[in-house]
Amino acid sequence: MAGRVAGRSGAPGAYSIRVVSAQTGIPAETLRVWERRYGFPKPTRRPGGGRLYGDEDVARLRLIARARDAGYRPGDVIALSDLDITRLLESKTPAPTALPAGTSTPDIDALVDAIGRDDVRQVRSTLRSLAVTLRPKAFVTDVAHPLAVRVGDAWESGAIDVRHEHLMTALLSAQLRILLSAFEDGEDAPTVLLATLPGEAHALGLEMVAVYLATQRATPRLLGADTPPDEIARAARSLDAGVVGISVSMAHEPAPTKRHLERLRRGLQGTATELWVGGAGAPRVASPAVQLRVATSWTEIDAALADIRAHT
Repeated sequence: MAGRVAGRSGAPGAYSIRVVSAQTGIPAETLRVWERRYGFPKPTRRPGGGRLYGDEDVARLRLIARARDAGYRPGDVIALSDLDITRLLESKTPAPTALPAGTSTPDIDALVDAIGRDDVRQVRSTLRSLAVTLRPKAFVTDVAHPLAVRVGDAWESGAIDVRHEHLMTALLSAQLRILLSAFEDGEDAPTVLLATLPGEAHALGLEMVAVYLATQRATPRLLGADTPPDEIARAARSLDAGVVGISVSMAHEPAPTKRHLERLRRGLQGTATELWVGGAGAPRVASPAVQLRVATSWTEIDAALADIRAHT
C-alpha cells in the first residue's frame, strides 16, 4: 500500500503524515498543531524524524474529523473515548457551535498555526472565504471570537510572538469592518454606542459585537478604543443611543475602570440610556454603585436586546 511502511515494532500499519492527511481530510499542519496542543495524535518517528501513524490513529482521526464536521471543536472531543464520540454523533445532539448544514467547521488551529508561520496570505484568504461562506453572525461567533481567544492564549503561552497577535487582529478587524459596511441601520431599537475606556486599547471585541448587533437588526455605532467617559456620554446624548456598550479586557485594572464607569454613569444621568459592560474583565468591575448590565456572552447580548426592546 502506497505510503505504508513498517512500524518500529516491525508490524505493518504505519503511515506518513501526507497519507494520513489524505485519508482523514485533516491538513498536515493541523495534525502537527493537535499533537502539540492536545497530545494527540502521538506518532512514532522514522530514524530521520518523520512522523509515522498507525491504523488506530487513522481510525480515531476519521472519527474526530466527523465530529468536527458536525460542529464540535477538536479540543472538546479529542479527550473523549472513541465510544463517547460515536455516541455523541449518533445522538444527533447539535454541537454548541454548529454551523449551517453543508458548511465545514472552521479550522481555528490551522489559522493560528499559519499566522505563527507568518503566512499572512493564507490567513487572509481563509478569512475571506469563511466570510463569504458563512453568514455574518456565524463568522463572528464561530470564527472571529474563538480565533481571537486562541491567538491570545497562544501569545500568552509563548507559542507565537506579539507581532503575530497584532497581525491576526488587523486581519480580523479588516474582515469584520467589511462585513459591517454591508449593513444598513437596524430596523429595530436600540442604537448601541460601542467604546472602551481610557487605557483600554483592545477594540477588536467592539467590532465583533458591532457585526453581531447588526445581524440582530440593532444599530451599532463604533466610537472606538481609549475614550474618556465624558466623551462617551456626550456621544451617547448626541446620537440618542439607547445603549452604551463598554468592552473591558482582563488587562484592565478593576479600580480605575470602576471609577470611569461611575463617571460615565453620571454623564448619562437624565437619559434612558442603558449601560452594558462586556468582555473577559466585565465581571470584575460590576458594582452595586453603578447601574449597569454585564453581558459576556452572545446569549446574554440577545437577552439584553430582547429586554430593551420590550420596554421601548
